[in-house]
Amino acid sequence: MKNLNIKHAALAIAMGFFLSACGGGGGGGSTAPVTNMVPECGNDADLGKSVAADVTGKTIKKVGIGAEVRIWHSPDSKKSACMVTGKAEII
Repeated sequence: MKNLNIKHAALAIAMGFFLSACGGGGGGGSTAPVTNMVPECGNDADLGKSVAADVTGKTIKKVGIGAEVRIWHSPDSKKSACMVTGKAEII
């Protein structure tokens, strides 16, 4: 009987390791918006335009007080942005 319990315990442990490697599913039905952080402008001669992110059709949400975002509006209706100070999210 004791030998049978050891085998069951070993099988249970092995199955636990196997099932834990599966990743747990992952919901798939989440409708939460994907957020990315606006990149920092840096000290480039172009005032950060070379590292600016494309934010056309997206919303910028400042994170914290004192955040300053630099935004460029192109003639072709595209928008680019980078952070001067603080942090902001692209939603």
